[in-house]
Amino acid sequence: MTAYLWLIWYDAAAKVTPKHWTLAVSYEAHDRAYATVYEVTMDFTGRYQSRVVRRVHLTSNHPLGAYGGKILLGEVNDGVLCSLEAYSDTAAELVNTYNRKRGQGTSNCHDWATIIVRSLEDAMLLPQGSLARLERCPRTG
Repeated sequence: MTAYLWLIWYDAAAKVTPKHWTLAVSYEAHDRAYATVYEVTMDFTGRYQSRVVRRVHLTSNHPLGAYGGKILLGEVNDGVLCSLEAYSDTAAELVNTYNRKRGQGTSNCHDWATIIVRSLEDAMLLPQGSLARLERCPRTG
């Protein structure tokens, strides 16, 4: 079965602060479709942890901010769906490793999403150009 992978961003608290990015998978391509949302959230120690939230509307608000927008990254198959949680966990650990070396908050949810999309595109599990579309999405305010 074919599913759709989206990048969703949520409004930031201020013009200079980062928007929150998540990846979402839906089986329909309209705004009211239900999706499984993959994201990273920061715990009380400053480490990012991968999180999955099921049955969320694509255009729902997030506790961190109001729905800001979305972009379709491409169609994915069931094989990708089975491994997306593992991709998310691995990308979160890469972000945490980078932050330990460079300083807390140096890398964030934007880098997490970029790592996952780059990996999927490199493995030819997402169409060519998906990463380029992601990189043009708004990151702040």
